[in-house]
Amino acid sequence: MKKTVTLFASMFIGVLAFAQMSVTYRVDISDYVAGGATVDPTGMRLAGNFSTTIGSAGGTPMAEWSPTIGNAAMTDMGGNIWSLVVNYPASSVGVMQQFLFINGNWGANEGLDPLNTIVSAGCGNVNASGQLTRTLELPSVSSTMTYCWNNCTAVCGAGLSEMAVANVLVSPNPTSDIVNVKFDLKSASDATFTLVDLTGKVLMTKAVTSGISNAIDVAAITAGSYIYTISAGDNLVTGKLIKK
Repeated sequence: MKKTVTLFASMFIGVLAFAQMSVTYRVDISDYVAGGATVDPTGMRLAGNFSTTIGSAGGTPMAEWSPTIGNAAMTDMGGNIWSLVVNYPASSVGVMQQFLFINGNWGANEGLDPLNTIVSAGCGNVNASGQLTRTLELPSVSSTMTYCWNNCTAVCGAGLSEMAVANVLVSPNPTSDIVNVKFDLKSASDATFTLVDLTGKVLMTKAVTSGISNAIDVAAITAGSYIYTISAGDNLVTGKLIKK
């Protein structure tokens, strides 16, 4: 256990050297494909107001609302899941990221289906130009956000594993006493929240439940930077927690 946690600590510290945090954008296209759609030869891609949110302070070079550049190309994870990691500078935290998943180079973007729930379910809106976009307030810690194509649910069809951890929110962060941990699994289930210091020493392990806000008391822990993991089965998400 300690060796595993130490490995993730080392990996996370390496990421921090380049960016304050990262967001892993994942889209489940199971229902989209089941409805007869085919994936463009250029693959699934991500477009958004990235030059606004990332600026010139570092992070992944991304064009403004252009899925054509190489950095906009998502990776096929198998099982109709596509993924892309975007690194952000510290100045991006709290900024509203607008984005859409795209099938190819504007070949077919989300929101074209009149049955889409991006606005009605609350994960997007129509911007000042009349365009439909997803929205995400950029978090202060590295997070994985998973969506079903054309709607707000974390997963659809038979895509992600029942135990895949998605849509993790850990707040407030920094915190002085209580931190609220919320995440999604495809099926309601328990997972494990683990907090370690930067040497890999395990300070806390708690059972947490998906779909609700889990209040965790960290008041007794010394002020500093720590690494948390939320794990379910073989799947986990890791991030940074700051104790004031």
